[in-house]
Amino acid sequence: MRKAGRDEEKGNSGNLRYGVKLLWDKETGGRAYVEGFPPLLFDRPVKFGGKSRFPCPDHYFFSAVGGCVITTFLFFRGRLKLKMKELQVSVQGEVNSVGPEGYRVANLDIVVHVGVDEGERSKAEKCAELAREFCHLTRSLERGIPVSVKYEVGIVDSDEK
Repeated sequence: MRKAGRDEEKGNSGNLRYGVKLLWDKETGGRAYVEGFPPLLFDRPVKFGGKSRFPCPDHYFFSAVGGCVITTFLFFRGRLKLKMKELQVSVQGEVNSVGPEGYRVANLDIVVHVGVDEGERSKAEKCAELAREFCHLTRSLERGIPVSVKYEVGIVDSDEK
């Protein structure tokens, strides 16, 4: 079995390849291993016979999508030299029963909250628009489920920390 590792460039094309190794914990969940990082622990919800000791894979899936939006935003923040005070992404979604086929993610609603000084508002809006456009996970998912990405840019009082 190929070793799970950090991201690797594939040739000179700029493509990336990621690997994760997952092991059952001999109970109702397991651990996901990526070389060089602490393991992620997961469990089945009680509703499905698990113990809910850790987040379920759906939580990690939604977190991955939100993390992609944040890191894409931060990439463009650096390019546009945005001075930002706050950044928060919330991800809500529904996982619906589709009958005998089991369950399916029905939709994802993502909201990017950005706090800036007044003079940075237009740059923050541009970063949010670019994050919405270039996050590869949301773009990939849009082909199969409705994905909504909205942003809210607010002015943060200079005295706030």
